[in-house]
Amino acid sequence: MKNPYLNAVSFHYVLLDCYKRLGLTEEELSVILMIDHLIEQGNTFINSDMLALKMNLKPADIDKDLTELVKKNYLTYDTVEGKLTVSLSNLKDKVYALFKETMDREASKLTDKTREKALSEIHSFFEGHLNRSLSPLEQSTINEWLDARYTLDEIKNALLDTLKSGKKSIRAIEKTLKSARKAQDILKEGSSAVSDTWDKDIEATIAIAKDLWGSK
Repeated sequence: MKNPYLNAVSFHYVLLDCYKRLGLTEEELSVILMIDHLIEQGNTFINSDMLALKMNLKPADIDKDLTELVKKNYLTYDTVEGKLTVSLSNLKDKVYALFKETMDREASKLTDKTREKALSEIHSFFEGHLNRSLSPLEQSTINEWLDARYTLDEIKNALLDTLKSGKKSIRAIEKTLKSARKAQDILKEGSSAVSDTWDKDIEATIAIAKDLWGSK
């Protein structure tokens, strides 16, 4: 099953969150972050000399770090179409797996009663402002927002902001919710991995429903 945090949370964030558990030193961490930065800029092959141009570490020290990262299988060099390329994919898989374990543990700390209360509150809030009952699909979508770590205030504000624009659909509210989170990430970190597009699985479900019962 695909890790739900893979494209929703910044790799740098999850790496900083769990690098100690991976047995990485601060120096190795800085090397990894720089490698990822250079990969994002389009560099396919990266060595110690290239890293030394961007860092205060000596090439010999960077060589040692690269050797350790390869031994730990966090950094790999492969030949693709006759060219040597560098990859952090193994490390990213490990990092996101650890992050998911952490989030799952945190989520499990919430008692059923606490979650039930939160869901009841947000459902009532939506029905009061939309002046109608929520469909099972809409309730399920709102539940998924809570699972995705959106707070009650974020969800409520997304509804209110969407209503101000003259829209009332759950689809429009989801777009507002994700756009707000993306803007917060950019303000705090300068970038965001959060997509502000409508969830494709939900959209497909709605399409199927319309085919079965007709669009009103």
